[in-house]
Amino acid sequence: MQALRKAMMIAVLSCSFAATVPVSANEGWQNVPLNEETFDLSQANSASFETRDGRDALCIDGEAFLRGVSLANGSVAVDIANNHHRHFANLIFRAASQDDYETAYLRMHKSGQFDAVQYTPHLNGETNWQLFREAQARVDFGETPWITLTVDFADDRARIRVGSDSEQPALETVLTLPAKEGGLGLRTLFEGCFSNFRYTAQSPAWATSDAEPPPSPPAGTIERWSLSDAFPMERWAGISEDLRSSLVWSTAEAEPNGRLLISRYRRKATSGDFERNQLDGVYAGVAIHSPNAQTAAFQFDASDMATVWLNGEALVAFDNSFRAKGPLHRGDFDATKQTVALPLREGRNELVVLVAERANGWGLGGSVQADGTLRIKPLDSD
Repeated sequence: MQALRKAMMIAVLSCSFAATVPVSANEGWQNVPLNEETFDLSQANSASFETRDGRDALCIDGEAFLRGVSLANGSVAVDIANNHHRHFANLIFRAASQDDYETAYLRMHKSGQFDAVQYTPHLNGETNWQLFREAQARVDFGETPWITLTVDFADDRARIRVGSDSEQPALETVLTLPAKEGGLGLRTLFEGCFSNFRYTAQSPAWATSDAEPPPSPPAGTIERWSLSDAFPMERWAGISEDLRSSLVWSTAEAEPNGRLLISRYRRKATSGDFERNQLDGVYAGVAIHSPNAQTAAFQFDASDMATVWLNGEALVAFDNSFRAKGPLHRGDFDATKQTVALPLREGRNELVVLVAERANGWGLGGSVQADGTLRIKPLDSD
């Protein structure tokens, strides 16, 4: 009994979540009252508590954080008004702050399409969905007036279920934030309505099973980059963009899959306002030591805009931002999308990439393929 009580204890995420919500003494689900006493609405653009279809509902545009509840492992669920108008209805979990949290969400106007359900982390106030194209699934929401979204999470994994009686996950994903206690909440882009918000601190049954490790990135993947400080940009000038002569570097680690989540390390000057954000830039670089002069293949991608230099010479530039190539262009990240030839000289070579970002995912990733063994290190540790 003592161990059970300890497992059900509530931790306060921060002083903004000061009021607490009582947790049941058993391992069942805890229903959360929908009112201003239980939710922090300071990050919502609009919010109202209403009665819809005979049930209590919270209709918001923005974020609502549950006060005083913090879970490392468990489940959270909510019913979402299934009205099919364009909006994105999110469950927030493992919130370390109001700027850093995990989300799973339904694109309510995309029922039956390949991206109806998606996962993304929010890092330093920015969503990163373009960097997680594998973390989406096709689900038909049907015509029921309310559709249930459930997230079961434990350790470094989450399973996302859609429908009140669904036991099979629509999507399973590797999580981004550390497996620590974090807060719960709701989020929308454009107004949506929620009802029957509930959670449990009981770990999912599958948490004790051995999960398959995520697939390894290609050989030659760059695992550690040097990053400059972030800086605002008036515009992205493409191939004519000058490489700054003096930069201060610090090391950033790529994810196990080889993606560098830049927002994990750098905060944009303006964030959270999608395509209305200011454009920001950061330089990323590595030193490539080659045993001889040769041409290597650099296979990579960046989000959203990039210019690539080798030993101070600009090689390529591209713009892969949202809608840059037409109204349906998503700008999804794919580390195998771009390939450029690197004319390496014998010894040390400097590969530097300017990555400019406005919204939806600031990232970089790539691998270098060559004859013989290359030694690749961050510039600041070389």
